[in-house]
Amino acid sequence: MDQETELLAEAITSLKSNPNYFKDYVFPIASAFFTSILGAAIAYFTLRYQEGVQIEKEKMDATNKWTLNIEEARSTLFAVKGNYHGKLNENPFQRITAIPSILFKAKPLAEDFQGLSFIVPVGNDTKDEIPKWSQIPRVRVMVSNYNYLLELWEQRNTLNEQFKSRVFEVHGDNARMTLSKDDVIQAVGQAFLATFIDLNERAIRLTDDIILELDNFLIEFPKYAKSKIQTKRLKHYGSILMHSNNENPFILELLKKSPDPDFQILSEIIGESEEAIRQRHATGY
Repeated sequence: MDQETELLAEAITSLKSNPNYFKDYVFPIASAFFTSILGAAIAYFTLRYQEGVQIEKEKMDATNKWTLNIEEARSTLFAVKGNYHGKLNENPFQRITAIPSILFKAKPLAEDFQGLSFIVPVGNDTKDEIPKWSQIPRVRVMVSNYNYLLELWEQRNTLNEQFKSRVFEVHGDNARMTLSKDDVIQAVGQAFLATFIDLNERAIRLTDDIILELDNFLIEFPKYAKSKIQTKRLKHYGSILMHSNNENPFILELLKKSPDPDFQILSEIIGESEEAIRQRHATGY
């Protein structure tokens, strides 16, 4: 009996393993620690990826918003220019009578450039020639000029109504006929006529220049902005709106500049030297 008991005790003792401190204590703790580290790393990189995607979305949204806004602005100026394009000659008197009061309701472009910060070249980008539409000040000038032009056309409309009213008051039905310079001055005065014609020429010239600037933005800006956006991250979100005139004859016709005025006559009316007026006209007034 004692022998059996002793054998049983030895068997039980043999079943008892030697203590393994790494397996019993260190490994469970280390496993839990690395699991938490791995989970935190996965969460971190997932969040970074989502933030990166969101940033690219904001870039694309800003690009498309500006493209649509500028396209609307260009369409507004096309509508304005369509009232007189092809009807102007070099005579300043003909040019004020050939353009009617233009009724339009256009909103100024919002001067919100915060979303365009991504287009500014950084690092190695500045080693090459700086693209025209990578400069926010250039975009700001374009927007400011467009908003100024809208105000200019409104002022021109006001002067045009005053001009017609004064001419009809003085000349009656004869106002529908071709009037001489002296007849016009008799009706409205030299100062009013000089102001009206000068403003009229400013509106014509700036409309041409700004249409071309807006058109260049529409063609070049989306292509440049695309180079600054990681479009691979946005395969299922959308695409950048690219612009093309598609050889549209209506658009191509309105992109042509209006004929220049007779600077000698302008000089006589406005009271400035012909050279000064030419220089002012060449720089867009």
